[in-house]
Amino acid sequence: MFSDVVMPGMEGVELCRRIRAHWPGPTVVLTSGYSHVLAEDMRHGFPLLQKPYSLDDLVRVMRDAHAQNGNVF
Repeated sequence: MFSDVVMPGMEGVELCRRIRAHWPGPTVVLTSGYSHVLAEDMRHGFPLLQKPYSLDDLVRVMRDAHAQNGNVF
């Protein structure tokens, strides 16, 4: 799963926590362009990709996160 952190209604961190509570297996990666979110990176426990990012950056982060879940990308 790939989600922005800052969204209307429910922030991405809460969305990812709810998804993990129901389905622990999916790969989860968050993205944000806000520096305060980046400063809190380790608190939420999900990989975070800083905007702007390249396609290569996205593939690398998704592959790393997927491998940490014990899956092959």
